[in-house]
Amino acid sequence: MAHGQGSGGGHPDMDYAEHEKTYAGFIRFSIIGTIWCITIMVGLAIGATGHSWGWGSFMIFLSTAAAGLGIAVKSVDSKGVLAIFGLSLLIWAAKTLH
Repeated sequence: MAHGQGSGGGHPDMDYAEHEKTYAGFIRFSIIGTIWCITIMVGLAIGATGHSWGWGSFMIFLSTAAAGLGIAVKSVDSKGVLAIFGLSLLIWAAKTLH
């Protein structure tokens, strides 16, 4: 963003506050999406290695719902999908060690 910004604080036609708001939203979406994708892979691993496709499908469903909620509600953010990720890891460990 240094291009075009002088000592005067930038171009007067640019809405820098809106740019930063958009960038923060993009980063938030990227974090939630990344955790969601990893949780889906763990759900598939639960089905494949734990031979429990019901639990794997349920974890994929829950992670999708939690990711959607996290994207829609800023206060939830990535907490919900991160909690489902942790739960998925515990179920995966339980199913593969059983």
